Amino acid sequence: MEKQIITFSANEQCLQKTGGVDCYASNIVSYIEAQFELGDNWSGYDSVRAVWFTDFVGGISTVLNSLGTCIVPYEVLTRKGEVKVNLVGSISNGEELTDRLTTCPVTAVVVKCNAKVTGANSTPITPSEYEQFVASVRTDAERAEAGATSAEASAQAASESEANAKVSEDNAKESEINAKASEESASASAQSASESAQSASDDADRAEQASANAGYMFFHIDERGHLIYERTSNTQVDFYLQNGHLFVEAVA
Repeated sequence: MEKQIITFSANEQCLQKTGGVDCYASNIVSYIEAQFELGDNWSGYDSVRAVWFTDFVGGISTVLNSLGTCIVPYEVLTRKGEVKVNLVGSISNGEELTDRLTTCPVTAVVVKCNAKVTGANSTPITPSEYEQFVASVRTDAERAEAGATSAEASAQAASESEANAKVSEDNAKESEINAKASEESASASAQSASESAQSASDDADRAEQASANAGYMFFHIDERGHLIYERTSNTQVDFYLQNGHLFVEAVA
């Protein structure tokens, strides 16, 4: 049988049912869970407990855990009728009761009929308030230990994330330095290329100027078969044959 939940809200001495369903009678333990939303005036009490009763059984107390929940005692769910509940809170100084807060009872569950599950009834009675309190404290301690473990794991993860962020920051700074060095190297290379281009242009200008100053000369054969010599400057030249070759040289 699937567990069911009924919900309540408690403010001052007013207790109201806010949600839940009716049920069939059953001898199953932990069949219905009750959840109480407690107002601010209920804080500070040593123990808050729900007291369950019907027209055939009553006064069965269940201690609320730190989340404000408890199990409805199966003893009050075994016969047809209404199951009522009220909250009781107390503050003690040693064995002396110093404060007490009680709500008016409200109907928590309506048991529709006496239908029961098959099989032998081997369910134990609802534990005493002391046993419930010890179990609640143990549960809260386990929950706190689990929370501490989770917090430690979260702190470790945060520390690792911080370390990773530091490494990423250092890598980013190194990349920035390398990028700046590459930029400076590229700028120097561009400057050197510009200077080389300027030097090549100057050399070309000087060569053109030297060619213009020195002039040039060439030979060609005209239509009569004569070898013609032409030149673009006034340089005087002599011709001479040597070993069957025609040589031209400038006259000093």
